[in-house]
Amino acid sequence: MNEAPVMTEADGDFNAMAIMEVATGMIFGMELVQVSMSGLPEFLSRKLLADAEGQSGSRPQKLFIATEYHADDLVKVAEAMGIEVERVPAKDLSGITQEAREGFAAHVSGGRIQ
Repeated sequence: MNEAPVMTEADGDFNAMAIMEVATGMIFGMELVQVSMSGLPEFLSRKLLADAEGQSGSRPQKLFIATEYHADDLVKVAEAMGIEVERVPAKDLSGITQEAREGFAAHVSGGRIQ
């Protein structure tokens, strides 16, 4: 979701990972992950997918994940749940995610959260 890390005073820098429905642009789950972690850990991958299922009322059928992102645990968890995963270049997802990314940037107002 973020172009640059979200910086906090007390807890360090984070990246925001989200699951969004392609058809509507609706975000069904989001997790903040410390920048020092390489990718979304397995327990947060499970939580993110469970949140998405709970919010949307159904399990995702397919996930598009940018090839540039470290997402091995997310891919493993999704495939174990029977969710198809397709890795694509981030530039191919930018048209879908741009509005959500801009909204997130406005929400964190300059990248600092207290």
